[in-house]
This record gives sequence, C-alpha cells and structure tokens, in this order.
Amino acid sequence: MFKFDSQLEYKKSLQDWHYDPQIESQDGQYVGRFVGDFDNFKVATEQVEEGHAVDIYPEDYDKPLDEFNLSWGKELYVAAGYTEHNTRRFQITSTNDHKFPEFCHRIAEISGLSNCSLAMIRQRPGNVVPWHFDTYKMIRDSQNISDLTTVRRYLMFLEDWHWGHMVQIGNNVVTNWKRGDTYTWPYGMYHLSCNAGIADKWTLQVTGITTPDSLHLLEEKEFII
Repeated sequence: MFKFDSQLEYKKSLQDWHYDPQIESQDGQYVGRFVGDFDNFKVATEQVEEGHAVDIYPEDYDKPLDEFNLSWGKELYVAAGYTEHNTRRFQITSTNDHKFPEFCHRIAEISGLSNCSLAMIRQRPGNVVPWHFDTYKMIRDSQNISDLTTVRRYLMFLEDWHWGHMVQIGNNVVTNWKRGDTYTWPYGMYHLSCNAGIADKWTLQVTGITTPDSLHLLEEKEFII
C-alpha cells in the first residue's frame, strides 16, 4: 500500500474509473426535482461549529492507508494549497436529527432509500470542498455494510443556482440548477463543491441503501413533498 504517493494514485490503481479529465463521460445522474414548501431551513445551521475539508484527525495515522482513510486523502488538499480558511463549511448531520426541518425527513421517506441519514451543508463564499470521494462512514459503521455499491447519496439544492456556485461530479460540471434539483453518482466517484460567488450555497444530502423504489431507478422526475 505504501508504494502509492497519494490516495488518488491508489484509487487509480483500482481501475474503478478512467481518471482522465479529457474524456467525455456521464458520471453524475440527474434524479429529478423535489417540489414543495421548504423555505424554512437556514435556522438549522445556527450555532453549528465551523468545520473544514482539510481537518485531519491524528487517529487516522494509525489506520491502514486505503480508500477509507479520510486523512490520507486530505493530505493531497494540503499539498495543493488548501487551508482551513478556504475550505470552511457549516454542517448538521443525523447525529443532530432534531435540528432538521420536517420537510427533510419527508424527502428521506420519498427517496426510496432505506436506512437513511441526512446532512445539511452551508458553504460560504470563497470556500471549496476539493476533489474527493465519499466513504459513507456513518452508514457503513451503523449498518455494517460490506458492499458500498449498494449505497447512494442524493444531493439536493435547497435554493436556485446563484453566480459562482458549482458542483463537479467526475467530468460533469453542474450549474444553473433550480431549487429541489437532485443528483447522485455511484460509490467511489470523485466530486467537488465550490462557492466562488457572493451568496451562501445550501445543499441537503440523503444517504441510504438502494431499494427497487429508489428514485434514481425510476423514470419519474418530479417529486411532491
């Protein structure tokens, strides 16, 4: 394992994606749009402690250097020049379940995913979550999942697109979204989130295990809350 200079190089060795920025590939999937009343959400992240995409936890240095070692992946961010000043975010997760507005739980119910967990993220202007992939640690630990290809994360935009807001999934760049638009991607797919604008970017994540009723498997593209 130590022959790899970074987690990205290790991931490339798995040959789970082409890892070529010049290839035109369909890496993200549009799930559809949630429609309804979900304006009252910004209060949820009040009094939430600031986090940073470059936060490295000392205990990770005692763990194997594999795809689940978050700090190994973050070392690439630090080497590229990212700091706590340009990777800030405010996030609530299912460990603070009571802070989520009711519509968030309703979206989880509609999602068709089982054993769902939620996360709401406020990204301030001038901040980035750099090129990374999700390890689904919370659901992996709580559900004892061995096959992570069965796990899906739905990313929903809580407001209409604003200047400078961008999400990249593999080689696909997502902009100009409407409130409620939702995307997903397969396990292991690299992605990033950027706010180079002048307004906060708000997103809701629903993570769970795929079932036959999961929305990304259906033809329907509008979901009423």
